Amino acid sequence: MKSYLYNLGVIVITILFGQCGSTPKIEKTPPVKIAKPYFQKWYSGVAQGGSGFTVYIPVEEETKIVLQTAYFKERKIALQKEGTIYVGRYTYPETRKDLIMSDDPKKEFGNQLPVIEEKSPFTLKYNECIVSYKDGNKEGFFKINNLEEKDFIAYPSAKQ
Repeated sequence: MKSYLYNLGVIVITILFGQCGSTPKIEKTPPVKIAKPYFQKWYSGVAQGGSGFTVYIPVEEETKIVLQTAYFKERKIALQKEGTIYVGRYTYPETRKDLIMSDDPKKEFGNQLPVIEEKSPFTLKYNECIVSYKDGNKEGFFKINNLEEKDFIAYPSAKQ
C-alpha cells in the first residue's frame, strides 16, 4: 500500500510540473477575420509625459470571440474593444526616478519600488505579435506575422 501511494504521488507531481513548462499552442490562422493590424509609437510633448506605443487590431465582423492580450515587443498588453477595433496601449516606464539614499530609514520611506513588468513568454521578431483570445470556455493564441508600423504621433507640447 505504501509503494502504491508513493508511485501515485510521483505520477501526480510529474504531471503537475510537466504542465508548467509546456508552451501554449499557437494557431497559424486567427479564429476571427482581421483587417490590417498595425502599431504606432507615440511621444508626449510634455515633460514627464512619457512615450509608448499602441497596437490596433481591427476585426472585420462581430463574433463571440474576445481578444484579450497582445504579446508584442517583449511586453504583455491588455486589449480593449473600441467599436470594431481591439486596442492595446503601452506606456514605457519612467527611467529617471529620484531615490533618497540615507543612513536613516525614515528618510528613505518615500522611495517607490521599481515597477517589474510581466514579460512576454514568447520570443518574437520586431513586427510579430501573439494574441490571446477566449471563445466561450476555450482559450487560445494566434500569431500576427507582419504588424505594420505607422508613422509615430508626436503630441503637441503644453503652452509656455
